[in-house]
Amino acid sequence: MKLQKILLAMVTCSSIPFIFALSSAQAADFTFNAKFSNGYSAKGSFTTKSGTPAFFSEVNPNFPSAPFTTKFLESTSLSIFDSTNKLLQSGSNVSNGISSDPYLRLDYDGSLPNNLPALNISTETPTQNPYYYIANNVNPTATEYVTPGSTNYNLFSYDRTTDKDTFLGDTTSIKVSAVPEPSSAISLLALATFGFGLAFKRRLNHKTKSNCLVTNNL
Repeated sequence: MKLQKILLAMVTCSSIPFIFALSSAQAADFTFNAKFSNGYSAKGSFTTKSGTPAFFSEVNPNFPSAPFTTKFLESTSLSIFDSTNKLLQSGSNVSNGISSDPYLRLDYDGSLPNNLPALNISTETPTQNPYYYIANNVNPTATEYVTPGSTNYNLFSYDRTTDKDTFLGDTTSIKVSAVPEPSSAISLLALATFGFGLAFKRRLNHKTKSNCLVTNNL
């Protein structure tokens, strides 16, 4: 009973607000969807490392060597669907900050309408064959690499056995959305709870005030 009074006093007597701030240096999660010509579609996501700036460019510093340690990306995932929405393949070419794909390229800038100005991401894993990739730095015939952003976002399948790229479709826009951080929801809940506590405090009678005095003397 004494403990209950102490806890009640701690809640009702406190008038110190908590201030919650979200740091832009925290790791963040992003998702994107794409619909291509010929009915194909894609769903993808990526997670950045702590300390990643608001805009960044992830590129293999030792191309074509792989695997390599990424600078900004902690993980990626990509799923490709056919025109009937049947899953063709899912894969991740970045896991725990290591990329297995020498061609990986991902530029993100949240201030742009198309906030992935450069992209080359795939479902490639050591065992996937064929695998799929999306790139806006490869022409539709897959015969050469060009300046990132100078083509549409082209979808290809690649067969390791025949060493052949097949163009499947394209789209002019892929937009990324940030996934709200759990800490944001917690902060809002805490602030709402604090507001409720203030309203509840105003309703307490003289007996509650006396509890505060007793607690201070413990």
